[in-house]
Amino acid sequence: MKPLNPNKANLLLLFTRDPFVKLVNKELEYYSSEDDFLIGFVSLDKEDQTFHAMLFDRDSRNKYCLVSMNLDLNSIEDARNALKDMMITYVRNDEALKKELPTNDFFSPIVKSEQQHPYFTMLLDKDGFFTAAKSVIEELSFHYQDRDGNFVDQFQSKNGFDARIWELYLWCYFGEENFYFNYDYTAPDFLIEKMGHEIAIEAVHINRKQGLDEPANIPTVEEIFKKMENEIPLMYGSPLYSKLNHTYKEQPYWELPHVKGKPLVYAIADFHADMSMTWSFPGIVSILYGIEQKAIHHHDGTISLENESGITFQKRESSIKPLFLDNKFKHVSAILFSPCGTLPKFNRMGIQAGYGNNNNKVYQIKICYNSNPNAILPNVIGKVVNEGCRETWADGIQIFHNPFAEIPLNPNLFPRAGHHFYKDGLLESSVPNDHTISTMTYNIKNFPIDPPSFNMHSSEEYDKVIKKSRL
Repeated sequence: MKPLNPNKANLLLLFTRDPFVKLVNKELEYYSSEDDFLIGFVSLDKEDQTFHAMLFDRDSRNKYCLVSMNLDLNSIEDARNALKDMMITYVRNDEALKKELPTNDFFSPIVKSEQQHPYFTMLLDKDGFFTAAKSVIEELSFHYQDRDGNFVDQFQSKNGFDARIWELYLWCYFGEENFYFNYDYTAPDFLIEKMGHEIAIEAVHINRKQGLDEPANIPTVEEIFKKMENEIPLMYGSPLYSKLNHTYKEQPYWELPHVKGKPLVYAIADFHADMSMTWSFPGIVSILYGIEQKAIHHHDGTISLENESGITFQKRESSIKPLFLDNKFKHVSAILFSPCGTLPKFNRMGIQAGYGNNNNKVYQIKICYNSNPNAILPNVIGKVVNEGCRETWADGIQIFHNPFAEIPLNPNLFPRAGHHFYKDGLLESSVPNDHTISTMTYNIKNFPIDPPSFNMHSSEEYDKVIKKSRL
């Protein structure tokens, strides 16, 4: 028996562990057998302070499942020894581990090469930068239930890859937040439950407008500010309005029997251009609430907040008002957003779990929320991604609550997310420390040394920089 990287254990067991059991037990140490076929952990029962040992093996679909356990032990040493004994004496029962459905295969090409998304093609490259991401997605595929039967086709294709990678990311996040999944319905995309609270979630994304073969063109700061006046808010608003008018079996989502009376959340991502999700997120605040907030740091060290509300947007000859101020959106409890639901996220999660090509280095720079009450600039962190990192699926998740929702969303069900609330014309936020606002990942091949890390947190001199920020 040998120690197992906690990042890898959390990935392998993400959809194996029962959410309630996770809440009442604290997992302490992870191990694998010498041949890597079996994995297990020792945990502490939070209620009676006893220790447990759990052993897992793969079933016929390659999912890890619980095959043996030893409960209510007196010490962590007893739990370790029990787990070691279970690994030594375990005899696999193929019949007990046999499942009716075959193993999912996301990567055997079923789409013609000219129709494949270039990111999918990159995933097939055994020596490429995304080998870690492929390993992660492959592990996830063993648990995935393809309810509409077209996931693999869309995951491989130019027209479907972005949407499907976003759905995979959301699925991982909800699993990490200890939700149960109800797979009985094909729409909305997710029906999740925790402690008796059910929530319906529909995944939405901004369609690509930049050609896949066009080079990345990140706009300048001046161009971004100009786009934020109208173009980007409307770009977010368009698919959200479309989803509002979308019906399933001739009914809007909130009228479906399995959704009615439950919070309805739209989860949106921006794929309109390469790296657009790294800078377009302020448009969400504008289109949802119709506000613009500017924090101004004066020479004497004081801060004033300038706020403009009642902003509207122009689309051709029509004036578009903010979505949450539109009575039609009373059925939508909140909008969820993340800048991280992309292929590099899966790659980073894989690298920190020990997957990937050792000849390649991945360097992440992320802009984070600054919790200093006098700060007007974010924190900036740069680091090499490795097995010592502890990135979570939740990092970067932002939930914008509808102040006029008929059925509000309980923020306590999403403790790892950033939450934003509109009150008296201002946006009040509750965000975890160093929660990601924006992130960029750099792939470096055959570099002999690790680039230096940095952690540029707010300091007195840093905060004295006079800057206007659109929040």
